[in-house]
Amino acid sequence: MVANNDYGTRMDDIIIESLKPQVEEIKQKLTSGGSLSQGDIITLTLYAQGNHINHLDMRMDAIEESFRKLQMDFAELRADFEKFRADIYGKMSELHGKMAEFQGNFTKMTAIISSVCAAAIAIVGVITKILS
Repeated sequence: MVANNDYGTRMDDIIIESLKPQVEEIKQKLTSGGSLSQGDIITLTLYAQGNHINHLDMRMDAIEESFRKLQMDFAELRADFEKFRADIYGKMSELHGKMAEFQGNFTKMTAIISSVCAAAIAIVGVITKILS
């Protein structure tokens, strides 16, 4: 399989494909006990490097796809975090309001209790005078 992406061009594919017949001839020469010429070695080297580059291109495509997925996942995570943060701020604001309301009610209740205690003390004073 030959990569055809941003890194590998159609020309790369054409060069690899054009070398295949020569590579087959060289394989036949080797299986029949022949020796390699310098041209054969260069052809095999070019073919091997071309295949290697194409495999690296395919690997790069996979890495880029992984990276794009990570970017999308990160964007989703960021959106989820922003929603969570907004929810927390909303809940904290709501809690702050309820605490202020509680504090107001507590202050009112303290005033009522103070008034009731003052009235009770006054009543005890009156009862004490009546009984004495």
